[in-house]
Amino acid sequence: MKKIFIILFISVLQFGNAKSNSISGNELEDLVSNWLESKGQEPNIEILANVKYPKCNHPDIIINDISGNFKLIKVSCVGENPWSFITRNKKKVSKFKAKKEKKVNVIALKSSKKGGTLIREDDIIIIKKRISNKDGLVINKSEIIGKKLKNSMPSNRPLFYSNLQKDWLIEKNSNIIIENNIGSIIIKDEGIALESADYMEKIQVKNLKSGKIIEGYAKNEKKVILKTKQF
Repeated sequence: MKKIFIILFISVLQFGNAKSNSISGNELEDLVSNWLESKGQEPNIEILANVKYPKCNHPDIIINDISGNFKLIKVSCVGENPWSFITRNKKKVSKFKAKKEKKVNVIALKSSKKGGTLIREDDIIIIKKRISNKDGLVINKSEIIGKKLKNSMPSNRPLFYSNLQKDWLIEKNSNIIIENNIGSIIIKDEGIALESADYMEKIQVKNLKSGKIIEGYAKNEKKVILKTKQF
C-alpha cells in the first residue's frame, strides 16, 4: 500500500511539473487576443490548443505586429528557453451592401445585330435597367434611327453613342461627284469615296471614268471639290 501511494505521488508530481514547464496554445491565444484588443484591433486568431511551448513568464513574452496591418503577429519568448512563432489574424472584412441604382428606361436592340447594320425603328425596344454610368447613353430613339452600329451588339443591352458609327458627311464607298474648277470652267465627273470624311476634310476618291485616285475636299454629302486640276 505504501508503495502504491509513493508511485501515485510521483505521477502527480511529474504531471504537475510537466504542466508548469509548458504553455498551451489556449493560453497563448488568450494572450495574443488581449494584446490585439489593447491595440484597438478585433482578434480572430487560432492557435492549436494541444500545441505546447516551453514555459515562459509573461514579461518575457513579446508580441509584435510584423505586417503593419495586424494581419501577421509574431509571438516570441526571450526567457531561458527562447522560442517564437507567427500566427495570422484573419481580419474580418466588412461587407457593405452597394447602393443599388434605380432602374431607368433605356433604349436597346430587340435582337442581336452585326456591326455595320442600319438601325430601324422596329429594331428598337425600351427596357428597364440599372445604369451606374449614364455618360453617352442614348436617350431618344429618334437619335439612332438610320444610324449604323460600330460593332456587333447583343439584344437587351443599353445603347450608347459609342456603339454607333460616326456620322460622316461622306461615307466610304459612297458615290460622289468630283468637281474641279479651272477659272470659269467647271469639270464634273463621277467618283467613289475611298474613305469617310467630314466637311472640308481631305478625302481620297477614285475617278470612275479615268480610274485615277485623287485627293479632294468634302463639300457636301455628294460632292468632292479639287483645288488643282488632277484629272
